[in-house]
Amino acid sequence: MGLATKAIKQKIKSVNNIKKITKTMEMVSVSKMKKTTERVVRGRAYSRYALELLHHIAGEDHISHPFLEERKTGKSLVVVISSNKGLAGSYNANISKALGKFKSNVNKEIDCITIGKQSEKSARRNGLPVIASFIDFSEKSTSEEFLVLRDTLIKEFESGKYEAIKILFTEFKSANSYKPFLMQVLPVKEEIYKDLLLPKEGENSEYNKEKNLSLYSFEPSEKEILDTVIKQLLEQAIFHTFLESLASEHSSRMFAMKNANDSAKSMVSQLTLYYNRVRQGAITQEIAEIVGGAEAMN
Repeated sequence: MGLATKAIKQKIKSVNNIKKITKTMEMVSVSKMKKTTERVVRGRAYSRYALELLHHIAGEDHISHPFLEERKTGKSLVVVISSNKGLAGSYNANISKALGKFKSNVNKEIDCITIGKQSEKSARRNGLPVIASFIDFSEKSTSEEFLVLRDTLIKEFESGKYEAIKILFTEFKSANSYKPFLMQVLPVKEEIYKDLLLPKEGENSEYNKEKNLSLYSFEPSEKEILDTVIKQLLEQAIFHTFLESLASEHSSRMFAMKNANDSAKSMVSQLTLYYNRVRQGAITQEIAEIVGGAEAMN
């Protein structure tokens, strides 16, 4: 009896310790998710005005730009965003499945640039070459830290090797709603950027499309300003998709830790019940032995 109850008590203690850890991780994920969604909202004012300028300049008939022109090379570059860590439920697995689905649906070569250790594993698991990997981005990263990635994408697109550059990330809709989403960032399509960077329906999502550019003079030129606007929009889009993925990761980890915490509570309850049964059985057996011994002496 002594060895059995001791082992059960030790197991109950271990499960309680795990429960404390999962509860703490759940609370940390809730806090990080809220902070990340606040950062997503704060960046939308800048995006709105940049999109206005892109719309007005790109709409002029005499203006063209390589980043706006369609091309056919039969090869795509995909930026895959997931996490450096595990214990996030199905978050990383969903990105891996989405990447595999994209590979099977397109009849073209695909190269990958990965953000996060798990995304690099996903690319290799799907048999896709990784030309660059970034593992140092975190919830503390700023948009300026993504300039290296932006410039890498621009360099690759200008080389003419790729007909399109896309980002595979997890779109965050709410604390319990998020899913993988594949978005094209080059060549630039205004509607895609508008859907990504501006508020959704029900919010103040309209931006002014009616300005007359003839009232403005551009210095140094419309083309150079368009070049700057597109590069800044690309930087903002990369940073925005990273933040959405980060919010989705924290949300997924929050629910995973909540489920683990609930499972730990259930396990402790079952172990406690089992411990009481073993202890009660042992006591009953001892009483029976004492009674039996007393009767034998009589």
